[in-house]
Amino acid sequence: MISTRYGTIQVQITVNSGKITDVTALKLTDDGGRSVQISARAAPVLRSEVLSAQSANVASVSGATYTSDGYLQSVQSALDQAGL
Repeated sequence: MISTRYGTIQVQITVNSGKITDVTALKLTDDGGRSVQISARAAPVLRSEVLSAQSANVASVSGATYTSDGYLQSVQSALDQAGL
């Protein structure tokens, strides 16, 4: 789990034959209304970008810097744990 200013983020990846086949947000920021809305908007964009790039090295979603940073740090942590 990655702590951000607006709560914690945890992402799970699924790897098949050395490729990221799925990215699931298990926990997104939880600091109330606006933060939840921002995370809900940013998560699908980040998921798509990570799957396309096969990496956590993708651009942040505009207006969702904390969510993006936490999400991508969590993806990188999962990639490290998977040995990728």
